[in-house]
Amino acid sequence: MADDILLKVKEAEDKATETIDNAKIKAREIVDQAKVKADEEYKDIIASAKSKATKILKDAEEAANKDKEPTIEEAKAYSDKIKDQSKVKIDSIVNSLSERIIENGNS
Repeated sequence: MADDILLKVKEAEDKATETIDNAKIKAREIVDQAKVKADEEYKDIIASAKSKATKILKDAEEAANKDKEPTIEEAKAYSDKIKDQSKVKIDSIVNSLSERIIENGNS
């Protein structure tokens, strides 16, 4: 009877050891699967963030290009205005100098 009890205890210990070993293996598998899933999610998040960043940069560039057009047109108009004024002033100065040369040349 004592041998029978010892045998049952031994079987219970063996079963417990086997259960613990199986639990360790299962735990390792769960951890490995979690790592793989975490890595996949990380890659998805990074890809999504890069995509969003690219879109934000593209949108900002388009907005900047759209916003700069009126400023460029305004600057061109102002430049043309200055050129026209300078042309009139140059013509006036040339005429004035020509008149002085002609007047002083006859004296």
